[in-house]
Amino acid sequence: MLTMTEFSKVFNDNIHGHISLHPLCVTIIDTPEFQRLRNIKQLGTTYLVYHCASINRFEHSLGVCYLAGQIIDALCCNSGNEICVTPEEKLCVEIAGLCHDLGHGPLSHSWEKYLKASGIDWKHEENSIKMLKYVIEKYELQKEFNKYGLSMDYHVELIYEFIIGEGTLLKKNHFLYQIVSNKNNGIDVDKWDYFLRDGKCLNLSISFDYKRLMKFSRVVLDPKSNLPVIAFRDKEARNIYDMFRVRSDLHCRAYQHTAVQNTELMFIDILLKAEKYFTIQISSGVKFSLNEAHTNIEAMSYLTDHILYDIQYSHDPNLKEAKILLNRLLSRDLYKFVGSYNLLIINKEVYGNLIDINHLTESLKNELTKNFQIEFGVSATWLNSGSPLKYPLENVLFFKKQSCDSESVIIDDTPYQNLYPMNELDFFKREINVFSKQFKLNGSQIKEVNLICNSFLQNFKP
Repeated sequence: MLTMTEFSKVFNDNIHGHISLHPLCVTIIDTPEFQRLRNIKQLGTTYLVYHCASINRFEHSLGVCYLAGQIIDALCCNSGNEICVTPEEKLCVEIAGLCHDLGHGPLSHSWEKYLKASGIDWKHEENSIKMLKYVIEKYELQKEFNKYGLSMDYHVELIYEFIIGEGTLLKKNHFLYQIVSNKNNGIDVDKWDYFLRDGKCLNLSISFDYKRLMKFSRVVLDPKSNLPVIAFRDKEARNIYDMFRVRSDLHCRAYQHTAVQNTELMFIDILLKAEKYFTIQISSGVKFSLNEAHTNIEAMSYLTDHILYDIQYSHDPNLKEAKILLNRLLSRDLYKFVGSYNLLIINKEVYGNLIDINHLTESLKNELTKNFQIEFGVSATWLNSGSPLKYPLENVLFFKKQSCDSESVIIDDTPYQNLYPMNELDFFKREINVFSKQFKLNGSQIKEVNLICNSFLQNFKP
């Protein structure tokens, strides 16, 4: 079998420096479907607020691919003879890291929110798997995969499981499921890359050090599941806590900034106004509307952020309303901010993820529209810890420093979630933001909105 170094390609990355990627990864990168990621903004409409936040999914995907290989090398080095990752398994994880965002639509997560507003439940991870299958079949990459020891019936399915972050094909090296998308505690290379990459373009300091964390990581047997998982030295608890704090900071200061939510609401409304008339035609001649494109992978492969320019420069009279709103967005004539309402203060019972936030915002919007006879936009700042659990350190395994005369790994059972408690307002912010879509409200109208919103939220039942 050919080794990676024979045909690997070096990329000069502004975050990780000069990185080498496997030739099979390069083959996937050099397809039009992957190259489309160059034209999909990683941070959605955030670039309309932070003008340098114009990075794309392309560079992030390369970074995650690189880090996936790096942590596997670190785990193999730190864990001694206790684990054995085959070159094929490592390559599968790297491809999963490379392709985990392959299925994103225009403006990344904003596209998912648009589809939800259109009544469609859609996840980009599932679409990434469909897109990778499409690429393999379209360009007949089966031979390329076989050249590096990857079979279609096992290894490619394993890649799909690594993208999702869970599966049943691998038990001996179960920890590999935690690398790209960690469903166990949220510590994965996807976060490590976007923390650094997003932080740099947003000019926000990122104190979390993933390189140090890799140095103090190893594979241990989880006493609960009896499966091999990734664990960290006990002294890294503060570093991991800082990782989740950084995530919260990025969400509060950028991703869920009030002005960003405003521009995203406008983007969604533009697509809703255009969805019946803007069509995507595939090679067979069949046309799909915007809210149908997700049902056909070829149609999705044609969609990038360019749809905004297509709408802006279109002469179709049916797109007039969408064009008017798009011109408002581009000329900074945004929806008028009315007020924010903190659910943690208003109603202590409204806390976890028990609430259907889309139902809440839609219900409040309808209530306001009914009372004022004008259109409102309602969005939510809805932070979580970045982990399946309320306190992510609760589900992280730590090990103690080994003594010179001991070969066994001792699991540290210190309750670090108690030592590093997470402030609710910093890590679990629950805030509803209200905007007027047509004009600025006067003082008495704003007071009336405040009364309606406070009353509605106090009486809202999850």
